[in-house]
Amino acid sequence: MKKIRNNEKNLNFNRAKKHHKRKLTFKKKKKKKRKRQQGLNKAQRKQQDLYETKYKDYVKIKSPDILSFVKNPEGTNTLIHLIKKQYLKRKKVFVILKHVEILGYDALVVLLSILIRFKAKGIPFNGDMPDNFVARKILVNSGFLDYLYRNIKSEDRYELLKGGTISTHAWKKVDAELTHQIISDASLSIWGEKRRFQGVQRSLIELMHNTNNHAVYGKEGDKHWFLSVQHLPKENKVCFSFIDFGVGIFDSLNNKGEESKWYGWRSPLSKIFTFNNNKELLKLILNGDLHKTVTGKYYRGKGLPGIYDAFKRNDFSKLHIISNDVFADVKNNDFRTLTNKFSGTFVYWELNKSNTCKDGID
Repeated sequence: MKKIRNNEKNLNFNRAKKHHKRKLTFKKKKKKKRKRQQGLNKAQRKQQDLYETKYKDYVKIKSPDILSFVKNPEGTNTLIHLIKKQYLKRKKVFVILKHVEILGYDALVVLLSILIRFKAKGIPFNGDMPDNFVARKILVNSGFLDYLYRNIKSEDRYELLKGGTISTHAWKKVDAELTHQIISDASLSIWGEKRRFQGVQRSLIELMHNTNNHAVYGKEGDKHWFLSVQHLPKENKVCFSFIDFGVGIFDSLNNKGEESKWYGWRSPLSKIFTFNNNKELLKLILNGDLHKTVTGKYYRGKGLPGIYDAFKRNDFSKLHIISNDVFADVKNNDFRTLTNKFSGTFVYWELNKSNTCKDGID
């Protein structure tokens, strides 16, 4: 019979000890997993396993139940803020959307623009699908998933067209031809014939122009703008969402150089108007008071005052603006200060049969 030496005995003992330890650890993990999955159905258990395996090293960020800048500006902006923090750290992000009950395309297009930024930098970005049927359908129809698995570089332009109902464009230039086509398509959805809407077209061009000139300090045309159009023919309505990820209205004003006509704007404005925060300042901007006070000239339909005038003329409905720490539902005179800053500017409006067509049929 072969004699087992002491060192072999010790080796076998250590092996058995390690094996026993691994077995206990495995049992403990299994017990914890069973506890976590208690009360979950098969699909829910599968989803949880996915979080803990394939997306284990992703930062999980939970969306609010209502994901819409129009219906839930504070919650939606908080989600964007949390995602941006991880983007700046170059961290992988997984957005949890499964519990979303209301998904607004206005928020979805901001998520799309963020996705493109992640992909352009080579940072993994993913998420799950809403359980709610309507919200899931909006996500699928948006074209968002088409871009989720596509290699994207820092190109000048992106374009998504999905089923003829949603169109998303991103560019760095003013594109009058694009605005003309978008408005013609919108009029077909609403009135069944092509029409021209000068107020809408001017508003779109002003937003593109502002992004090109003022999106980032000292660098004209450095940032993309995103223009998204959602056609809802059954409701005779078309929804427009415009986003730029520059510095935003108020940060841009506060950082104007001496060569700018807006340099030192605060001093003359403070002598005539009282404003204690950016939401009060936005009202002065929309009314044209800032432009008239600082330059001594009427704004002549330019910028945000021109867009506000188009809204008052009934060229379009439901004007919403988000920039830096301000949310405005202009129709309802609801101006709020946001908890988290939105880096850039978001403008939303709708076109429907109640809006006027001053230019006639094209």
